[in-house]
Amino acid sequence: MTHLIQKSRSKEKGATLIVVLIILLVVISVGVLAIRVAIVSLKVATNSQVSQLNFQSSDTPLELIVQMNPTTLTNITNVIGAALKEHESNPGAEYNFCYKPVSTATNFAQTRGASLLRAGSANNAVVEDGGVAGFCDLTSDYGSNRQAVVTQVAVSIPTDATNDIPGSNLPRGTNTSEGTQLPKSMLSTQRIRVITTAFLPAYASSSIETLQADCLSTSSAKISDNFDTALATKQTLAECLANHNVPFSTQVQEFNYTNKLTQITAPGS
Repeated sequence: MTHLIQKSRSKEKGATLIVVLIILLVVISVGVLAIRVAIVSLKVATNSQVSQLNFQSSDTPLELIVQMNPTTLTNITNVIGAALKEHESNPGAEYNFCYKPVSTATNFAQTRGASLLRAGSANNAVVEDGGVAGFCDLTSDYGSNRQAVVTQVAVSIPTDATNDIPGSNLPRGTNTSEGTQLPKSMLSTQRIRVITTAFLPAYASSSIETLQADCLSTSSAKISDNFDTALATKQTLAECLANHNVPFSTQVQEFNYTNKLTQITAPGS
């Protein structure tokens, strides 16, 4: 009788152990699932934060340009003024500079801190002036004290006018075929294209040194503006960053620079 009771108790202990093991297995499975969900949620949150950070960083230079005094903006010492001047004699160039607000070495959008690029025969652009002055140093030229985002800015004057109305950029109020005199006021408009590219070099699949050499160096410079028909096949900075799996945000903004000539006093009066 005693033997039977001990055998029954052994069975009960065995059944209890199995139940405990099943409960542990369920708890572990739920825990693993919860961890996976948390990791996915974290990745989504991180990607969202990276995208937001890049977008804000690429938007800031555009806001600064909008707020700048037109006289300062079109001065030859400013990249926009220099781009307008360069376009008069040799169209198709692109001024590049690094937006680095934490640096006090160069003011925003100054030509002395810019590089003049022109599309080459292959994917790499030709650096005609400025050397590396306009390229962000990926180890130091950050857009904030957080030392994460780098922002490259390009300024160009569009040469592709296929979508423009004929004569849209010509001065208004003149008719040379009929010999009309110069009017009291005259308007002319010029398109200006600004492209900003903000990115996080630390996220690159390659080393920062390789990324610098391949995308932002005098030997492997990349244009940012390939919207004109003649440049459509050229590799851009954004495409170069994508090849290195770098998260980035690119914004394109076109401005119309309107120049008004007003006659204050009539000739001979």
